[in-house]
Amino acid sequence: MRIKAQAALEFLMTYGWAILIVLGAISALAYFGVLNPDRVLPEQCTFPAGFTCIDTAVVDSSNNRFDFAIRNNQGFRVNITGINDDPGADDDCVAPALQGCTGLGCSPAAVPDGIVFDNDQQGILRVTCTEINEGRFKADIVLRYYSFESGITHTVTGQVRGQAS
Repeated sequence: MRIKAQAALEFLMTYGWAILIVLGAISALAYFGVLNPDRVLPEQCTFPAGFTCIDTAVVDSSNNRFDFAIRNNQGFRVNITGINDDPGADDDCVAPALQGCTGLGCSPAAVPDGIVFDNDQQGILRVTCTEINEGRFKADIVLRYYSFESGITHTVTGQVRGQAS
């Protein structure tokens, strides 16, 4: 009976030390930032069908704004009237506001009236936030647009991820 108890105890001690070594290695990797998810997450800009992100976002933390380029692929003319927070998201952009549009095909439209995009037109939307910290940036935003085809206002939710500098 004694030999069986000793064998069981040695078995448990061996596995205990192995688990302790694995936990120590994981702790060391986490401490030195190897397991930091911010290093692994890619910069991206995604919207559902109808709007295509052309490039990754440029995030300017000193001016609390970010720019992202989109193309209207709806098949008809739209008027982008605003941007809101996604209420269920944990964003780095609080209270986003559509500031304007630059780039190809953008006319200097007044933002309260919206920014008109013809079909297959692209432009760079500039969004201001109340505060953006340096480092990884993520925002799940709701883009509001009016369809000239149907006369209905729609919303689409997109994701913007980038590096704030």
